[in-house]
Amino acid sequence: MKKQILSMVLAAAITGTMLTGCGSGAEKEDAKKEDSITVLVESGSPAEALAKETAESFEKETGCRVVIDAVAYTGMYDKLSTEIKAKQAAHDVACMDVVWLAAFSGAIEPISDADTSDFLPTLQDSGMLDQELLGYPMWVNSKVLIYRKDLIPEDKVPKTWEEYQALAKELKTEEMNGTTVFGSGSDAVCSFLDFACQAGAQGLVFDKEGNVNITDQAYVDALNFMVENAEADYTPADSLSTASTESQELFKNGKVAMQLNWSHQYPVAVEALGADKVGCAPMIGGSAGIGATTGPWYECVMKSSKNKEMAKKYVEFMYEHNADYMDLTLKIAGRTSVYEEAGEEAGNEHTTAVLETLGAEQSQPRPMVTTWAQIEEVLVGVVESCLGGADVNETLAAAKSKIETIGK
Repeated sequence: MKKQILSMVLAAAITGTMLTGCGSGAEKEDAKKEDSITVLVESGSPAEALAKETAESFEKETGCRVVIDAVAYTGMYDKLSTEIKAKQAAHDVACMDVVWLAAFSGAIEPISDADTSDFLPTLQDSGMLDQELLGYPMWVNSKVLIYRKDLIPEDKVPKTWEEYQALAKELKTEEMNGTTVFGSGSDAVCSFLDFACQAGAQGLVFDKEGNVNITDQAYVDALNFMVENAEADYTPADSLSTASTESQELFKNGKVAMQLNWSHQYPVAVEALGADKVGCAPMIGGSAGIGATTGPWYECVMKSSKNKEMAKKYVEFMYEHNADYMDLTLKIAGRTSVYEEAGEEAGNEHTTAVLETLGAEQSQPRPMVTTWAQIEEVLVGVVESCLGGADVNETLAAAKSKIETIGK
């Protein structure tokens, strides 16, 4: 998903208010460490845009200058790893993808006194390891149903797998497919886990005892659901090449009537097609009801920071400004109150859909493990193999053995 986000928010980051410091020229270069903090953000992301927009306000409030280090997503993990191994305090605060938290937990300062009551559903659990909260949520994304409301009446918006498939078949024409299947990369993995949630998975990939559970019936049902849709004539033939961006392009070009896509795609679709043609609803439900996995980011204080108290103030400050993320391109944030307020405005219907989706009992985060990158590669292979015709049960059994070898 991150590759899609990079291009969509580049403009927001560029147009954000540029960082201003306390003084200029040599004065900035000579600023004492205790008068500044360095924040690592993904370049072109909402985090960079908002960090720039709020830097001056934070300095006026605290007297502390904010130095922003913007790095491409593909380089952030390596940069943090190098810094941590070298035991160098290059950053006081780092904005992290949830899938990195376990790997870097030993270098993150836990937050002991945070009020988590306004965290969006699942965000407290996904940000905790060994009963310790590792950061404040910045934003979260989940899949929702985005559909052509000029073609689908409100009383026919699907809520179950069966309704979804029946409507996709009904909407199929020579010019338009009913829906899409994500068969490519991390988006395919997230879809697989979404459907596993809906089919009743208890813990994603690992159960509560830490055992690999991907041969459970919920995962079998999830994969069979994906295969059925990929093989049906109401989806594009190239599911193995389809992910979030490709599905969205098909939808915007009138080639698809509905899609299960990341919530940030809804406002983009509205802008492209008009509010009269695009609707949004919570994720569909399987035998266990609505469910989805999430893609949150967290703002974390680094243990090696030489200005830790100011770093803590900064992450709290940014959490207080969480509503400002709704003014950026993606229109996603991390607080329930922000989503509730945003949902009252036309054009933000995706926030209401996300609240209902994440509030469902079966919605759950991906596992907090240090080996997620390797595990995700295995799961990508599972989806691709099964969509390519491999036996579902045999593929899951082989993947279970690989993941057990990889470990947590």
